[in-house]
Amino acid sequence: MSTIKTNTLTGTTSAGSIVVTAEGGSNTTNLQQGLAKAWVNFDGTATDAAARDGFNNSSMTDVGTGLYTLTISNAMNSTNSMVASGLCTDDGSTNNHVANLSLDRTGSGGSPFTTTTVGFNTCFETSGASLNDMDFVTVAIHGDLA
Repeated sequence: MSTIKTNTLTGTTSAGSIVVTAEGGSNTTNLQQGLAKAWVNFDGTATDAAARDGFNNSSMTDVGTGLYTLTISNAMNSTNSMVASGLCTDDGSTNNHVANLSLDRTGSGGSPFTTTTVGFNTCFETSGASLNDMDFVTVAIHGDLA
């Protein structure tokens, strides 16, 4: 087995594009498109939405009960090239609810994205979808960096 050690990979036809052949050998994927561009794991019950760990984010803001904003350090290319996903749950010791993470943090139906922020909320679905702080919240952002 060989080992390759490097700090930089550069595509031969396009500097920012590395094509990876899939396990089956016939399909390919673009390496950059498959990478998370930002992510965070945080405690939503802490007074400052304390991040346990993260990548490419400068801060988490606790906007209110169950309302948060993730600020991205290196901007995304546009709001149209962003995809966010996440999960949340409470610790289960006092509440046994189904938890939900939604991108529409304001409930207004407007866009939760700017090129440097993502707004979202957490709630218990089984209690009338009321906003609640959660013990474990994870969010990942995919798309194109600027």
